[in-house]
Amino acid sequence: MRHVYECQMRRADQHGDTISNVAFVDYLQEARLDLLRHHDTSPTPNPGEGLVVVNTVVDYLAPLRLAQAPLFVAVWATEVRAASFTLGYELYTGPEDDPVVHGRATTLLAPYVFAAGRPRRMTPEERGRLTESLGPSPVSDRVAPRGGEDWEGQVVERPIHVRFSDVDLLGHVNNLRYLDYTQMAQVDLLVGVFADARVNGTVGTVIVRSEIDYVGQMNLRSEPYAVRSRVVGVGDRSASFEQEIRDPIKAERVMARSRIVEVNVDQDDRPVAWHPKHRELLEQRLTSRRRNSP
Repeated sequence: MRHVYECQMRRADQHGDTISNVAFVDYLQEARLDLLRHHDTSPTPNPGEGLVVVNTVVDYLAPLRLAQAPLFVAVWATEVRAASFTLGYELYTGPEDDPVVHGRATTLLAPYVFAAGRPRRMTPEERGRLTESLGPSPVSDRVAPRGGEDWEGQVVERPIHVRFSDVDLLGHVNNLRYLDYTQMAQVDLLVGVFADARVNGTVGTVIVRSEIDYVGQMNLRSEPYAVRSRVVGVGDRSASFEQEIRDPIKAERVMARSRIVEVNVDQDDRPVAWHPKHRELLEQRLTSRRRNSP
């Protein structure tokens, strides 16, 4: 049985007249915490422990606006292992028998002992509570394109300073902020394409899928991290981007990797073909990377 949480949307969650795709990930967190409260379980069950998000995948299906409130988030377990579990989500508005589904998502989570720097196995009681709501994965099996190990070519990179408000109660950068950081470089890349094209008129794009792997723990500090983005796929109406967050202080250690699929849309949010110049410049960035690959 799915656990359903009524999630409050805020004006600050908006990007233009729609809810930001990063806010979707915040709503997943809210629903996840409500599920834990429902089972009388704490996200930090023992001192020095917590739940670490390992991976998040979101399929964005329809624009979400404040006027469509209330927003409901259904959440259930899709897989339970010895030391990790995956939750599935469906974000919808309207009546339950005829909903408008705005997104579907999964998160892979692991109980983690911070003092030891390692995950821990779940207890039989923890696994039992999760398996009560076991169901299928709601996200598409079609993964976003990935690039190779070589990052030479037309790559956009920028520094990222962690803000105090980005840090959670454990003193770590909250997982949704990682997605926010990676999108900064991806937006820089895409806006650079539009600026170079010098095409008159309005351009509209929407993110239809995001995937992010959390590799390292980021913290509040004065020194910036670095995030970079590249084009890894170009279609008639879409483009795929890959991002990395790195720590220049720790030998360029990778802190996160993400993939984003963006679709070109008209004024009614319907997918349309790229302007020929936009597609040409996107493909130049893609072929440049391939040409420099070993």
